[in-house]
Amino acid sequence: MTMTNLLEVDDLQIELITATGIVRAVDGVSFAIAPGETVSIIGESGSGKSTTAMGVLGLLPDDLAVLSGSARYEDHEILGNTGQLRRIRGRHIALIPQDPMTALSPVHTIGAQLRDAVRHSGITGRARRNARAVELLEQVRIPRANSQLAKYPHQLSGGMLQRVLIAAALAAGPELIVADEPTSALDVTVQASILDLLLELQERTGVAMLIITHDLGVARLMSDRIYVMKSGRFVESGDPEDLLRTPQSGYTKRLLDAVPRLESPVTEGAAR
Repeated sequence: MTMTNLLEVDDLQIELITATGIVRAVDGVSFAIAPGETVSIIGESGSGKSTTAMGVLGLLPDDLAVLSGSARYEDHEILGNTGQLRRIRGRHIALIPQDPMTALSPVHTIGAQLRDAVRHSGITGRARRNARAVELLEQVRIPRANSQLAKYPHQLSGGMLQRVLIAAALAAGPELIVADEPTSALDVTVQASILDLLLELQERTGVAMLIITHDLGVARLMSDRIYVMKSGRFVESGDPEDLLRTPQSGYTKRLLDAVPRLESPVTEGAAR
């Protein structure tokens, strides 16, 4: 373990038990994240990027996933280690799930769910947890924060709900946040505001981030380092600008070619 890294994953392999047999979803990937660093794993749907993150966090069903390799957080082995995972999840490593409408309980208020997240920080008493919940909503730029606590998820927009998930992730002051497609369910305008918020929060708190995304634009904007994943393996990694300017893998080149581009406007002379 390199002590400058928060998380080191080495030769991670994940096999999923399906109705048609065993599928190797992740095939020997290795990566590390240092304090304050942002690492992105990009790839198309089904490439294994979310499975990688969920496997490291111990969020795959025990009866459907077989894991091997190593994942060490601050020099503690956490891969398959239920005791260590319970100690660090929420408090040291927090997750921003992909879809806020499924991640948040529809039958509990925003306040109740945030107070539950705050509990991991050790704050006791409803009043103090409530005050912390309001503070968190203010940090993620939700207006009239106090009045939002009594609302249910269906009463807020998708962008507001994504901010609630970010607030919940920040509740215990984690050193690392795993963001699984944090903007994929949002329209373009709201996406930009959420990414701006994440960058601002990272600058203010120094939290490290692991971003799972299929969006090259998100990865380029947010990352110190990008890993490109295909069929459960990393095919390329590197600095965002270098990797996207001069990709070495044919798969990365195809991903770049698939990004929509605005054509140059036709000049009057050319039109004639």
